[in-house]
Amino acid sequence: MLFITKKLIDKLAEPHRESDMLICYSTPQSFSAYTSRAILLLNNDRIIILFLNLFSTKVVQKVEYEVADLQEQKYHSGHLSSAIWSFKIKGQHSSFRIIKKILPLGSMQRDFLNFLQQNILN
Repeated sequence: MLFITKKLIDKLAEPHRESDMLICYSTPQSFSAYTSRAILLLNNDRIIILFLNLFSTKVVQKVEYEVADLQEQKYHSGHLSSAIWSFKIKGQHSSFRIIKKILPLGSMQRDFLNFLQQNILN
């Protein structure tokens, strides 16, 4: 990550985003991840994972799931600066480290995590 900005995240997510989706920048933690940087887009129905290139300037892979298909969800907010969200889907385990506050992103990270806790987690 050279320098991540809200404008850059919005630009990368725009072609894939639905109007009611929340966005966050994250670091995939599982072996099945395509890259080491990702944008998560989430609403009540769908999660879209956009895997980014090394410099976080281009989407290299898009994965989309229905929220209803997420299984074995876990959320750990033990770290002061980050949270870990993991789940299993279609037999594959996914895990994402989400930094709680990235100054150039404003409230984007916090809004995503609040929505996740209130609306998605079982």
